[in-house]
Amino acid sequence: MALPEPRVAATIRLDEVSGQRWDLVVIGAGPAGSMAAREASLAGARVLLVDRASFPRPKVCGCCINGAAIGVLTDVGLGDLLRHNCAQQLHAVRLASAGRIANIRLSEGVSLSRERFDTALIQAAIDAGAEFLDQTQALISNVNADARAVILKRDMTEQSAAAKSIVVAGGLGCRVFAEPSSDERHASPASRVGAGTVLDVAPAEYCGGTIYMACHKHGYVGLVRLEDDRLDIAAALDSDAIKQHGGIAKLAAQILTHAGLSIPEAMDDANWHGTAKLTQHREHVAAERCFFIGDAAGYVEPFTGEGMAWALASGRAVAPIVVDLLQDDGEADAMQAWTDQHRRLIARRARLCRYVSRMLRYPAVVSVAVRLLAHAPWLARPVVRSLNASFQAGRANIVVESEKN
Repeated sequence: MALPEPRVAATIRLDEVSGQRWDLVVIGAGPAGSMAAREASLAGARVLLVDRASFPRPKVCGCCINGAAIGVLTDVGLGDLLRHNCAQQLHAVRLASAGRIANIRLSEGVSLSRERFDTALIQAAIDAGAEFLDQTQALISNVNADARAVILKRDMTEQSAAAKSIVVAGGLGCRVFAEPSSDERHASPASRVGAGTVLDVAPAEYCGGTIYMACHKHGYVGLVRLEDDRLDIAAALDSDAIKQHGGIAKLAAQILTHAGLSIPEAMDDANWHGTAKLTQHREHVAAERCFFIGDAAGYVEPFTGEGMAWALASGRAVAPIVVDLLQDDGEADAMQAWTDQHRRLIARRARLCRYVSRMLRYPAVVSVAVRLLAHAPWLARPVVRSLNASFQAGRANIVVESEKN
């Protein structure tokens, strides 16, 4: 069962925000937004972190935190956060396709529920000096010479504030502009949709410390035990196949069966959550005092912790750029600096995720790869090492073993 989590209380009221001028408003209190708010606050900025949800909130994606993400947390002084929240150490990825299995051993990585992880990061931002406002929608409005207006809505109340910079970290599908035409996000026509659920009871064969991934032509399903022994299930699925098979749960069950993995009894009756199309991009990740980070900046169907690593790394990296903007008001330079920095951080890793996700669309190719791994396990090392490596240096020392099921 889920461990009880205290609610993260807002530190400021909506009426207190009204009319104020902030150095930075961060929209979205997930890992990317909370990291940006914390780092900017530590650098002396006056920061408002706002989210439309209340926390803790249930969220199934992003429960795997890889070595790259752990490296970011360690670098900013939050290395003990995972241990304090009872994160489950990960030792292996079990890749399954058409009854064949490849076991990939990991030297780094943990699983942790988003209820606990997001809550801990928000509290870290508050401890650093950021103000936090929950259950509030933020919409970006007019821009003037040195600030941008933000409309804040809660229930039937609407207030406004101004910010010298705005960091957008609202995740997939976020709408943050008062004028919808200002949104430059584009989804790939071939993109899959995300779906997931968390089960209180799971089959014993889904062991703690292992990520299970079942591959199929219609998508893939990942399963991992959390710190409280619940089973997190996250999937990337073809939307047409969901309709053809009568729903998310039925398609997920077929994928697991075809891969040779068992179907948890409670899966069909579980409360499944869906996402927008997974593969998206923005024309610009910085424009008119707005900086886009994490999933809001683009998404390439990452897996096994890559999305969380991108979120934390971009939250850390954007902070000094927005703080510098407060000092010299070089807006054009700041926009270009974030565009260049985001490309350096994400481009190579996104390209690798794109290649791997494309390969996973062809189960026959995956089956061949699994058979190859049985004879030449070193073939998987470069890919897994890249996915798990620190943004600053290769941290993961990964050994790969494979077996025919």
